[in-house]
Amino acid sequence: MVESLALRLARQKVDSYTGEADEVLRRHYEAMDCVDCEAYLQLGIDAFRWLVWADEAIRRAVFAGQAEYDRGVDDALRALLVAWLQPCDFAEKWIELQRERGFEVDNAGEFRRCCEEVRAIVESLDDASLPDAMAKLRDRALADYRDGKTTEFLEGV
Repeated sequence: MVESLALRLARQKVDSYTGEADEVLRRHYEAMDCVDCEAYLQLGIDAFRWLVWADEAIRRAVFAGQAEYDRGVDDALRALLVAWLQPCDFAEKWIELQRERGFEVDNAGEFRRCCEEVRAIVESLDDASLPDAMAKLRDRALADYRDGKTTEFLEGV
């Protein structure tokens, strides 16, 4: 059988079409992986914002006299911040993979800023990172607060 030009061209087009499927699917999955990476980072950013909001809300209530200071709340917030940091290395590797593939992860910068801020907060909450003089001042301020020695008390001094 002699193959016609039309059939030969049709075969070439079908071969091109089917041969491209693997590459198209690979690029599709890589692009979707980038979208998933961005969604995961946003989840971390949102969780960080909730932690900040919760901390501010709790402190506002204490300062307004609507709640008592509780060291356990500080410890719980610190534990949540430490837990938040755990997947940061995984996320950084995922961001790097996207960069290697030629993608730009839109919220990577914001996520990295959150990581830096959480690390700084955790470090500042760590008693070992405070100089002794600062730790004593902190402890004295907490004791004064518990004893009712607020700024109104100090104004008369």
